[in-house]
Amino acid sequence: MHSSPLFPPQPLDAARHAAQACLAALAAPPALPLRQVSPRRALGAMAGSLQTGPGAANAIRVVRAEVAQRPDDAWNVTASASAWPLRYGADKPLLYLCRPASLQALSGVLVDARERGIVCSDAETQSSRWPKGVQPALPAWLATQHNCTPFDPATGEEVRAILRSALETLYLEQQTGYYYLAIHDEEADEGADENADEGAVATPLSDADAAAASLGMYRVSPPDPAPCRVRLCGAGTMLAVVADAARLLKDDWDIAAQVWSCPSYTRLARDAQAAEQWNLCHPRAIPRLAHVRRCLDDSAAPVIAVTGYGQHIAGQIGGYMRGRFIAVGADAMMEVSAPWLAVTALKALADDGTLPLQFIEYALRRYALL
Repeated sequence: MHSSPLFPPQPLDAARHAAQACLAALAAPPALPLRQVSPRRALGAMAGSLQTGPGAANAIRVVRAEVAQRPDDAWNVTASASAWPLRYGADKPLLYLCRPASLQALSGVLVDARERGIVCSDAETQSSRWPKGVQPALPAWLATQHNCTPFDPATGEEVRAILRSALETLYLEQQTGYYYLAIHDEEADEGADENADEGAVATPLSDADAAAASLGMYRVSPPDPAPCRVRLCGAGTMLAVVADAARLLKDDWDIAAQVWSCPSYTRLARDAQAAEQWNLCHPRAIPRLAHVRRCLDDSAAPVIAVTGYGQHIAGQIGGYMRGRFIAVGADAMMEVSAPWLAVTALKALADDGTLPLQFIEYALRRYALL
């Protein structure tokens, strides 16, 4: 005698229809200017539109755990306190808003969500002695979990691109696993448009850039007629710091730098590893080119990758670079600031023999870093 399962499988069509309704709602013009608002505010606005928007009402299940309700909070949306009761209803996309600062707390979230859905953590908005508000073991563990695709979006535009990718991957294509988004609450500089590099950070994403962002990286700096001498990559709040460093290099040293946003170093590294494995097993086929190499293989200029986590997170892509590679993280001996990144870029160029060493000494004195 066979007993019926506690949670019988739901028809796949229900999940697909709900995901399609969510994608249609996300494609509509946003209620907030996503190029200026923080990822946290943007996510709250998108969650509200997914719950109440035309054609998308109740198409997504929202859980809000560990995050205390505050007046006028961007995450004040209709939500359940746990995903457990939702298991008895029709299968729909799950958006899980939480604040786990430790691996133990995150494990509880994943058990509740059954390791499926879109998990969004705003832990870095809280005061903490840990980088980005979480214990170092948490991002390191996420990078090793192949059923997890972790992201560190810099802007509201990136959040929307990643949400669309998650809905397509998890609910239209019915792939297993979950997406994890580290959500910060820093607004874009309203005066950023006055500066080319900083303004590029807040520019709305084209369809091509949105697709590239969901794969792990895209270029945010506009084309420069001067030949690029260094590439600067940043994730999350570090993207604005990287853009400031590029401005210093251009204004103070006449060195052109490309700026790249890298919402997921982990996805880039996994994609590159998968491409290498496929090429090894198919020696007669046309080689596959990983996304990180499509972006950066056109030059051997140094690459400096910056993350708000430990530098090993950015260091995951180091083995796939043509030229010199430097990973910078919160555990570096130096402060992660625009002047230090500018000096790091100058040192990389000097090590390559394309810049006199005196520039390093001048820069250290100019920025009062000694």
